[in-house]
Parts: sequence; structure tokens; C-alpha cells
Amino acid sequence: MTRRRSPSTQLPLNISLMTSKKKIDYKLACWYRCLSDQHFALCISEGKGILSLVQLFPLMIDHTDSSYSPSSFRSQDPMPKLDMATVGVVTLGGVAGAALLKKHLNQDPSRGPWDSRTDLQMHYDYIILGGGTAGCVLASRLTEDPNINVLVLEAGYSDDIPGSMTPMLYSSLWRTDADWNLRTVPQTHVLGRVMDQPRGKLLGGSSAINAMMYHRGPASDYDEWESLGNPGWSYKECLYYFKKAEGFNDPNLPVGHPKGPLTNRIRKPQYEEFEPEFHGMDGPWQITYHHMFGSVEGFIRANVAEGVPFNKDFNGTSTIGVNRVQTFIQRNAVRSSAARAYLGPDRLLQDGKPKTDRGRIRIVYGAHIVRILIQKRHGVKVAIGAEFLDTNHEMQRVMAVKEVLLSAGAFGSPHILLASGIGPEPHPTIPHIHTLAGVGRNLADHIGVPVNFCASENSHVVASYGRFYQIPEVLYNYKVHGTGILSSQASESACFVRLEDIAPEFVAREKANGTWQDRSSGPNAPHVEIIFAPGYIRHHAKVVAPDNKHYYTLIGLLLNPVSSGNVTISAVKDGKIETLIDPNYLEDEFDTRVMAEMVRFIRRIGGRMRQDPTCAGTEVFPGLDNVPSDDEAKMQEYVKKECSVYYHPTSTCRMGPSSDPLAVVDARLNVYGIDRLRVVDASIMPKIPAAHTCAPVIMLAEKAADMIKEDWKDPVSNTQGVALAKL
Repeated sequence: MTRRRSPSTQLPLNISLMTSKKKIDYKLACWYRCLSDQHFALCISEGKGILSLVQLFPLMIDHTDSSYSPSSFRSQDPMPKLDMATVGVVTLGGVAGAALLKKHLNQDPSRGPWDSRTDLQMHYDYIILGGGTAGCVLASRLTEDPNINVLVLEAGYSDDIPGSMTPMLYSSLWRTDADWNLRTVPQTHVLGRVMDQPRGKLLGGSSAINAMMYHRGPASDYDEWESLGNPGWSYKECLYYFKKAEGFNDPNLPVGHPKGPLTNRIRKPQYEEFEPEFHGMDGPWQITYHHMFGSVEGFIRANVAEGVPFNKDFNGTSTIGVNRVQTFIQRNAVRSSAARAYLGPDRLLQDGKPKTDRGRIRIVYGAHIVRILIQKRHGVKVAIGAEFLDTNHEMQRVMAVKEVLLSAGAFGSPHILLASGIGPEPHPTIPHIHTLAGVGRNLADHIGVPVNFCASENSHVVASYGRFYQIPEVLYNYKVHGTGILSSQASESACFVRLEDIAPEFVAREKANGTWQDRSSGPNAPHVEIIFAPGYIRHHAKVVAPDNKHYYTLIGLLLNPVSSGNVTISAVKDGKIETLIDPNYLEDEFDTRVMAEMVRFIRRIGGRMRQDPTCAGTEVFPGLDNVPSDDEAKMQEYVKKECSVYYHPTSTCRMGPSSDPLAVVDARLNVYGIDRLRVVDASIMPKIPAAHTCAPVIMLAEKAADMIKEDWKDPVSNTQGVALAKL
């Protein structure tokens, strides 16, 4: 295990700026730790300025200095030979230095690496393994009781970094220390490809590095969860917790209202309607509308022309249709990660000190969990604590007075259970503690396939800001007004459709052949999602646009995959255990055929967009000549060659009744056969929802926190918690 540098490490930065005429070398002193723990060498060329900004921006620290403007740069002439490239670099360097003091003043003293001198003196009622999306919710809600002490063990560090805070820059965190950098094993049915699995390795987890799309999915998905033997998980009961979490910002509120906008964003009222009865206004997690590219309107119009209904609120009565998406971005245009929403200073601190009416939260950074400690008491297996490696690579042991709460995600939670000797069968190098056949099984994920279009030069897309000289203006607009491209989370619009509506002939043919498989939860649940991205997207941005022209991409997501996989662990080697991820993508050929049909539908939408002057795009990849729509073999080959994961892994510790042989937790999220141990994250979902899974994870963590409080308030009266009363 490689030791990670402390966030306070001082590093010099070498930045090489390449323009069409000359090369300018600068060495800037920087007190901010690079996200990749390496020196950056950036080559910025004309036409790709915004891409370079995405790479360079993580060197900056959040700031509020608004004393600069593009006009002030032009009006002053102390250095007449400086060109706009030089001005851009000076601006970035000045921003970092100006904000350093503010960052240190706002640091919470209860967060940092393990300190044996003080931490071993504390008792902890609950130990949360993983400070990700669900872990942040649990820590915040459980410490609403001032008598409760919570310990959060997080492998990463703070999410108060520009790459996370600034909506447009989230992809700059992939393949850095803020990402677990997980990969699948070679995928047998996807041409043997090894595929990236970006997951957040920082406080807030994947809510701190994802695309911030707030989408709950259809109501029938949650009713199906309950029908699978999980009482209390119907949509009606889940809706209460969706609303409890949500701080929806009514777009109709004026500037100056206590909950009104804090930016100068341009409103598009026709795309900002909502159904208030489905939204909570007072929760900690801010849900808003922000930036909207002009080309998004062309995408929406194209869908409507193709027969897709306009949906004023994806999180309302129905999720079928097309519109812009709601986002978890704060009113000030900063990402509302789970950490910022639930563990932010405004929630936990008063005058820089922990609030006295709340319990204590200790967040340990750089804590790599080794195993859960299990002990037998009166013949009952009980989780009593955990072991982890601290930043000095020393093994630490902590004990929980009440419960151990596992919230390490759909990959991390099964890994930790297996590493603790809890799983389907004995591991060759780990003592076997408890048999649970479902640990690591049932892995489901949304897989997608892109089609790229070259748009007109007049189209409003990411490349509209592609010149280096635009960087100062882009920064000014975002930091002063909270507007512009940096306030966008890129994937601003989507449509959700059923196959019967977009491909009736395909459905009829599959039914006639006896191969039709409807995995949706009901007639109002979508099979397919098409996301509009105002740029060139392939393979997690590993493949970039061939030139500086304007592009947009339509990405089709398979929402109800038939194929499923598993998560296992390797043997212990050199003290390390690897997570082995096998999603088994496209193992069932029906999935491949559906995805080929998605590409055909995307092309129909693309044809409509070509006629819209705000887009006017022509397909450039794969291209009709290379992959004709009427050539099924080539269509399926393209799907297998170009498909990518879209970051929604679930169900590896699934919830279910005791009669379900693969259930890992019960309806109150207790692990079967082990007391005082619960799993609370996406891994417990009995079936993957047709949703962007961040919202459902926040919801289930809210619900779990209430269940934990109830069980410890009166454990004897709760039949699910009888064993707790015996200990």
C-alpha cells in the first residue's frame, strides 16, 4: 500500500504552456497538493484551452476574491508584452495563493489522520466503515443525538478540492488519488476488454466525483423492492426519505429570498417546472437547476418531434419523457456532495467549534479498512469493531459500543465482508467466520454506448469556450457570478423511454422468437435512457476529439440489464488483497440486442437534431458507412467495442427475506447471522433501479439512520432487533 501525501504537502509546479507562436515556461510556488501527487506538465494549444483548464484547475483552491476582471487586465498596461496566455497563468497562480488562508481557517479539527494519543482515549457508539455517500448521511443523522459519538473511517481525504467543488471539472478527478482506480477483470462478452470503474476515494465518495444528476427513478422500482420481501421499502415510504434529504431550490424564487439563487444564472422557465408535492424544501441536500447549453434545447425539441413526451419533472408523477435534469449543485454553483450537504461546517460547527447540541463525529482520513472484528457471545456472532491501516501503515483496532455500519459501496462492502471471513465459501488465505452465499453476487450496473456528432460552429457546446484567451473570462464568470461553463455538470439533459415506444418492431420480433425479457418494474418504468453531452465523449474521456471543432454526444444507457456479475477478492499477496470486479457485461445476448436498438434510436434523434439550427450535427463516429443501421452484426460489434460503464454498481449485498438464499441483509439492513453489523449503501439494493443511483443511496441512508435510532431506542419491542437486547 502506497502512503498518500498529506494535503498540506508543499509542491512546486512546472507548467509548460504551448501556444501556436511561442513557449512560456513558469515555475509557480504552490502550497496545494496536486491531486495526482505528481508535477503537472500541461500542453495547452489553441482550440483546446478549456480541456487544459479542466486539468489545471485542481491546482487552485476555492476563493471569493472578485477583485479581478477581464476588463481590468486589458485596461492596465504595466507589462505591455504579456499576451492573454500569460495573463491566464498569472490569474490561476494568484487565485491559489489568495485562497490558502481561507481554506486553513475553515478546517474542522475533528478531521484528519489517526492520532493514537487522542483517538484511542475515545469510545465510539457507532463505527462507520467508509465516509462515502451513505456514510456521510449516517454520521450526520446519528449525531443529532448529543450523547452519540461516531467514528468514520475514510480511506481518502477531504472533498474540498476544486475538481470536486466545481461542477464541470469532475472528470479531472478520474484516475487520480481521489479515485479508487478500480478496473474490471477482462470481460469475456465484451471482446475481452478491461474497463475502468471510477469510484470516489474521498469524503463524500462518488457523490463528490460524479455528474451530479438527481434522478430517483420510477415509483414502481421501489414498490418492486417491497414486493421482493422487503417490508417498509415501498415508494410511498421511500418518498418520505427522498423529501427529508432534499433541499429543493424553487427556481421561481427571486434573488434576495433566503432560499433564492446566489448566482446570476440565466433562467429557462419552460424547462424548470416541477411538482412540489414530490419535493422536500428543507433538507440538507441542495437540488437545483443551473447552467443549460443552448444545444440542450435542440436535443429536447428533437425528442419531442420523435414522439417522446416532454416531462416537466423527472422526479414527479412519471419519469418517462425528455427534459433537462435536476442537479445536486448548491445555490452558489458548488457541488452539493454528501459530505458538503451533511457534514459541512454550517451543519456541524458554530464559531469554528463543534455545535454543543450535537454528538461528536471523528473522521479519520487515510484509513484503509482491513477487516471487521467478529466475536462470539453466548453462541451469537457479534461485530465488535474493525481493524485498519493508518497513514503510517500501522495496524489500528477500534471498538464499537453499539454497531458497526459498513458503507463502503457496491465494490468495497463485499470486499470488506469477504476479507473478514464472511462470504459464500472459505477463502484460501483468510479464516472463515460466517457463510453468506450472496456476498459479492448479483452485481448490476448501467452500461452505455455513445454516438458522436460534429455540430455547426454556431452551436453552444463545450468547444464554444475552447480558446485559451477565454480562460480568464470563464474563471471570472464562475467565481464572481456563479455562471458559465464551469457551473455546468455537462450532462444537462436526458430522455427516458420504453422499448415498446421507440422500437415496437424489435419488441414484436423478440416476443415472436420467445427471447423477450422485460426486466422493468412496470409499464411506467423506462428501459432506456439517452443522455445528451455537449462534447466529444468516448471511454471516460480517454479518447479526445480529433480536432477543435464543435461536437456533442448522445449516450444510450441500458437501465434494466439481464446480465449480472460478482465481486470477489484475490489471495493475500505481499499483505494486499485486490478487489476482483466481474460485471459480466453483455453475458446475455438480449442486452446486446437492446443496446444495438438504442443506437438506432439515437440516430433517429440525431437526424432530428441535424435539422435544428442550434445543433446541426452530423454523425462522425461510428458513422453510417462504417456501421450501417441495417447490419445487425456490425451494430453489435460496435456496441461491444465502444460500450462503457456509467458508474451505478449495485446489489452485491442485496436486501431480501430470510427465504432468499442470496440475501445478505434483512429489511432493516442487518447482516444475516451477525448481530450489530449493518450494510448501508448501494450494495443492499435488491435490484438496480432505472435511476442515477446517488439519490436512492441518500434516501436509503436516511431511512437506515432512522431505523438504527428506532432499534436502539427500544430494541426489545422490535422483533428484528431482539438479539441486540440479549447482549
